[in-house]
Amino acid sequence: MSDKKNSDTARKIWLAGIGAYGRAFSEVQEGLSKATKGTSKVFDDLVQKGEVLETVVTHKSKEAFDKVSDKMGDGFDMDDRIAKMRARLKRRGDDVDMDVEDRLNAIEAKLDDVLKLLKPKKRAARKKATPKKTATKK
Repeated sequence: MSDKKNSDTARKIWLAGIGAYGRAFSEVQEGLSKATKGTSKVFDDLVQKGEVLETVVTHKSKEAFDKVSDKMGDGFDMDDRIAKMRARLKRRGDDVDMDVEDRLNAIEAKLDDVLKLLKPKKRAARKKATPKKTATKK
């Protein structure tokens, strides 16, 4: 009879474990369902706020563009502005105008000269000295 009692107890423990698993699974399903419903509401709210911000940004950017266009006027010449910028980038030497590329080439040449001066000269291979024999006293 004790085998039957032990077997019955083991079966009840097993069933309690399965019941606990089922209960936990059901609770997770309910929680997930609630979270999913809340997520769609949050998403819809974010979309609505995004649409409002998009409208505001579009309006503000149009205003800024109109202001800039008004300030430039019809006399705005892009080629003239580019020419002025290029003139600013040039460096005026004593007699010679050097543009940026010429300046970089000159700096690179000077750097090469400095590196040549800093590079150690190769030394001639030294001959191995033959050990001197010492006289032994007899």
